[in-house]
Amino acid sequence: MPLSMDMTESEILDHLEDICATDDFRKSARCSGFLRYVVGETLAGRPERIKAYAIAVSALGRDETFDPQIDPVVRIEAGQLRRRLERYYLTGGAGSRIRIDLPKGSYVPSFSRPAQQPAPIAANAGHRPVPRGKAAPLAVSGGVLASGGLAVALMVGLGGPSSWTLHPVPTVQISAFVPTDAFSAEMASGLQDEVRRALMGNDQLAVVDTQQAVEPMSADFVMEGSVRRADGWIRVSARLLETRTGTYVWAHAYDRPLAPEAVLDDQAAIARTIVRQMAVARSS
Repeated sequence: MPLSMDMTESEILDHLEDICATDDFRKSARCSGFLRYVVGETLAGRPERIKAYAIAVSALGRDETFDPQIDPVVRIEAGQLRRRLERYYLTGGAGSRIRIDLPKGSYVPSFSRPAQQPAPIAANAGHRPVPRGKAAPLAVSGGVLASGGLAVALMVGLGGPSSWTLHPVPTVQISAFVPTDAFSAEMASGLQDEVRRALMGNDQLAVVDTQQAVEPMSADFVMEGSVRRADGWIRVSARLLETRTGTYVWAHAYDRPLAPEAVLDDQAAIARTIVRQMAVARSS
């Protein structure tokens, strides 16, 4: 894809090296090789050559007998790469001035400048000691980003549809919450369903799954998030992105003491609090 006026090839290559230098990418030579290959071909003006066969042979170590109809390795690695990139931009790369994505349905990367970057998730952010034998209440930190009152009002049905929304009723896609370490996977696994369920009770809002839609569509908003364990606590970060402008309009972090036996209750409680905080944000 052609570079925008405010982005240089050198900046993209420097950002590529920052990504590949992280622990997550250094542990996966195939993901790093995949990303380096598709970015290099795109910057060289050869996006039409980025096909499954070329990626397998040039970046994944397959020989000339590779058949993409039989061997799904490229599709599998593309999915892994998308998840690693998503995790990177939710954590250490959250403040990046450039973003590299691998759009679904394509192996050609896209380059963009985020309109507004959320702060990176710190490993000890929000940590507070808890007396032994006592459970800490749900802690809420963070605030409304940008000027998100209108967007949040549309989300929770506290305002009417705006002329710029893509649909008559505002729509939101709930993305999977990304665990940033192996210990957070159990908490992250059910949060998407819990948040979706909590939001579906509003008749002035449509919760959609754009990936499963029969016809191509885009939601007005996308909720994304991450889960991190640190020092006996679980931190859930949630963010709301307005797709029309690519702007984050709302963000909050939620801390719970680590209690594996209560993970289902914690998932439901955090989901309810996310929805409640979105409503409160309208009056902020």
